[in-house]
Amino acid sequence: MKLDNKKYQKELINEYLDYLEKIKGYSKYTIISYKTDIIKYFEFINKNKINYYDIEKYIQNLSKNKYAKTTINRKIVSISNFFKWCKHQKKLDLKNIKNIKNMKTEKNLPTILTSNYINKLLDTIPTSSTKEVRDRSIIEILYSSGLRVSELSNLKINDLKENKSIKVLGKGNKTRILPMTDTAYNLLQLWITTHRNEYKNKYSKNYIFLGVRGKKISEREIQRIVNLRLGTFPHSIRHTFATHLLDGGADLRVVQEMLGHTDPSTTQIYTHVSKKQLKEKYKRTHPRG
Repeated sequence: MKLDNKKYQKELINEYLDYLEKIKGYSKYTIISYKTDIIKYFEFINKNKINYYDIEKYIQNLSKNKYAKTTINRKIVSISNFFKWCKHQKKLDLKNIKNIKNMKTEKNLPTILTSNYINKLLDTIPTSSTKEVRDRSIIEILYSSGLRVSELSNLKINDLKENKSIKVLGKGNKTRILPMTDTAYNLLQLWITTHRNEYKNKYSKNYIFLGVRGKKISEREIQRIVNLRLGTFPHSIRHTFATHLLDGGADLRVVQEMLGHTDPSTTQIYTHVSKKQLKEKYKRTHPRG
């Protein structure tokens, strides 16, 4: 079957998205991003009547239309991974496809909150209502264990372990056991034993954190809570978690394991953050800095 057949294109894309969800364990929003990138690519080649393997022309068109380099790189990854899957599944003859390199971009170091600052912010979140207990518990766990938003959204009651740890299902359906601080654990127990039943209904299943309508809390709602309560984003808390561990002397491989990173180079960026902060502290405090 040729890939210029629109029906076959649609079938392939749907099969690939199903693979991302069921085999790779990608989050809903990651899958939507892949779907959008791949569909836009096929819309372009169909409209301009070019070969499916001529990715370079598509990239040139994106650059011409002033797309950010980071956006273009994301689209390159989406399209390239799709074709790699097609090749592995022997869906297409891909001998004419060239490897497209990502565009060079400036590496921005992640935003990190200081320990004093995040502790002050956390302590300002009240716990007098059901919603406040839930929100505070969510943020404490994000900072305590460095979870991704999708991982936190999917936590279930039986993931909570007796030794103040929690089982997390991460990317690629890989599980890891993460410790929690006493504060995070105690707030989580307070939420589960005292407040969760106020939101619980037939849609709740076994999920720990629920929205006001009783279903498991969405990733978007978690992002909204963190932005409302702390004025930042959940991933900044994850960055902060990793950097504070390294600043405290944790081994890079331990941090890699806790973050669920497959590639050590992904974790390596936090060592650069720590070095940058060290240099800034040195300049501020040394008499001749």
